[in-house]
Amino acid sequence: MNGAALVLQKAILAWLQAAPLLMEKLHGQGIYDNVPPHAAFPYISFGQSQIYAWDTDSGTGEEHNLVLHIWARSNGRRQVLELMMLVEGLMEALASSQQKPDIGGYHLVNLTLQSSQTRNDDLRDGYNGQLRYRAVTEKIEGA
Repeated sequence: MNGAALVLQKAILAWLQAAPLLMEKLHGQGIYDNVPPHAAFPYISFGQSQIYAWDTDSGTGEEHNLVLHIWARSNGRRQVLELMMLVEGLMEALASSQQKPDIGGYHLVNLTLQSSQTRNDDLRDGYNGQLRYRAVTEKIEGA
């Protein structure tokens, strides 16, 4: 298992980085797997993920539960909510795109938002938004 996890994350990263409005709001940077020390706010980071077997009679698949964190400081909750709405729209477009991203031998069956949350985070002196997604991938036979 975990075969599609990294390539799915790379595909999501590339999709988000290709969005000019999002990158403008993040000042041209700020989507991280491992957040560097002293990263400038606002930024997005990949959070916890869980992968489960999702095999069918006709193929091998995986269910991915993943979290995108949105961090902001200066404009607080408003900025987090605006960025969350933008990311949510981009992820919906990814899920419904006729040209699904290349995820290295896997087919993206679906990608859905499961829940969202915002909160004040005193440890980082800012606000955190969380978008929790469920994705299903299937191995492409012969790939």
